[in-house]
Amino acid sequence: MSLGICCQWLEPRTKRDGSIVYENCIDEKSLQLGMFKQGKYSAERIRETYHNNVDEHVRIFPKLIENNIKSFRLSSSLFPLYEFNQTSIHADTVLSAKLKKLGDMFNHAGIRVTTHPGQFCIINSDSDSVIQNSIRELEYHAWIFDRMGLSQTQYNAINIHGGKRGNDKKLIETINKLPDNVRNRLTLENDERCFSVAQLNEVSKETSVPIVFDSHHHQFNLDGLDVHDACHLSIDSWKRLKTDFKPLQHLSNTEPGNENGSFADRRKHSNYIHGIPKCQLDLALQNCIDIDVEAKMKNLAVLKFRNEFGIIN
Repeated sequence: MSLGICCQWLEPRTKRDGSIVYENCIDEKSLQLGMFKQGKYSAERIRETYHNNVDEHVRIFPKLIENNIKSFRLSSSLFPLYEFNQTSIHADTVLSAKLKKLGDMFNHAGIRVTTHPGQFCIINSDSDSVIQNSIRELEYHAWIFDRMGLSQTQYNAINIHGGKRGNDKKLIETINKLPDNVRNRLTLENDERCFSVAQLNEVSKETSVPIVFDSHHHQFNLDGLDVHDACHLSIDSWKRLKTDFKPLQHLSNTEPGNENGSFADRRKHSNYIHGIPKCQLDLALQNCIDIDVEAKMKNLAVLKFRNEFGIIN
């Protein structure tokens, strides 16, 4: 199995007072919407930002190899303000070549690449404009994956939540109309309030979109399923694909000391992994699933978890 790193690679930095802080060594640049609308960014500045963000992933790639990382979640912020600069991005053949180089590196090393668009990607909203914006967001991620030469399958998952509670029919309807390069990569993740594993399973039956089981979210939204049954129901959704790649799951914990706190405190991700449901651990040890570790200490949490629980990639 593979333990996935989510978007960042942390390394220590010693401050002047001797204390140590951990910072993301992927120097991904951003662009601010307000500054952009005021005309503060030149075309060259925007281009440099996009090239830098791809170059930074190429630069840190050896760290993935050295640490035997076999799954990596690509940041959704690779091309900030993409929607305003889509024409220039698509016309930039050098940028496309860099994306292809990065994709070839991942493919050659056998590293699974996934992505997780943000919370405002809601394809079953009551608002048609929100749905259309969300579809454009998904198309943005699919375009990047296409340029990288990544498979149009859920091996290279574009993972989203179910969206607006109760809008199951609209979710199914929108999924079935998505472009192939989006739909063929789409996965649905259970969440704490709106869509349980049981609810997503009904959507999966109608769309063949598999479920990314999040064991941390599940404890807030059981919907009649214990963790073992929910975990294996999600596995069944991947079997419908009739492929040989492993299901993707998520793992995180409540920070120790917050177990009896508010809903908001309990749902926050911990720095490290200190527990895993037995069903998830068994599947991991049997090399039956890949797990994105959603802990705040990123790679440090993955390496610590791997050692403490005896998991070998």
